[in-house]
Amino acid sequence: MEELIAWFNKIPICTKFLFTNCVLISLLINIFPFVLAFLYKSSTLSFWSPQSILLEVLTIVLNTHMSLFLLPFNLDGAFQLYFLCQCSRDVETTKFSGRTADYIVFLLFEVLTILILGWLGWYTRGLVLLNQSLIMAIICTWSLYNRQDYVNFLFGIRFKGVYLPFVLLMFDMLVISGIPWGLLIGIITGYLYYYLKELGFLNTPRLLYRYFPRTSIRYVNQDQRVDFSYWGYWSIYRYGLIY
Repeated sequence: MEELIAWFNKIPICTKFLFTNCVLISLLINIFPFVLAFLYKSSTLSFWSPQSILLEVLTIVLNTHMSLFLLPFNLDGAFQLYFLCQCSRDVETTKFSGRTADYIVFLLFEVLTILILGWLGWYTRGLVLLNQSLIMAIICTWSLYNRQDYVNFLFGIRFKGVYLPFVLLMFDMLVISGIPWGLLIGIITGYLYYYLKELGFLNTPRLLYRYFPRTSIRYVNQDQRVDFSYWGYWSIYRYGLIY
């Protein structure tokens, strides 16, 4: 138990937030599935009273929160949790090391742009797609800041990190014989953040620096890099090709 607590305490703060939300929300919904039924029923209420408007707003917020962090209780959910937390940890402890406020802005930007594209009707296939979009956005950001790093993929294939999002996208396209819209939107939002940041259009509010000031902390324990060879097995599994 002490080893588990020590491992949890070593997780950077933003990645710890993502991990904790995924675990708690997934446990809550799988243990108490009637919560989903309540949210669905609440979303059908009319807007004619202040109480129903407040409940509708609360339902939208909760549905959005769950769409980002709700994972299935199976191997698919385990793979999603692995890639989300490992990729986030890698980005937070390298590019955003000692810059928690900047990483918070990055996550907020990605969530908002993913939700906006979802509301515009780019994809409507369920809650888990938002989670997959966030995973891909983090992977895309990692690849852009680690262009020359070589990554391992399925069957021992190696290539530079800058090509990683497109390799993952094309692999999923081959598996499903279609377009994985969730992953594509994650790539779009990842590139959008990168270029807006590089051009100086995205700045972290000073208020955030009051609560999360820059520090000289540098994470040196990088012995657990993300193994992207697992992505191929995950894609094959989640699209029903392995039973």
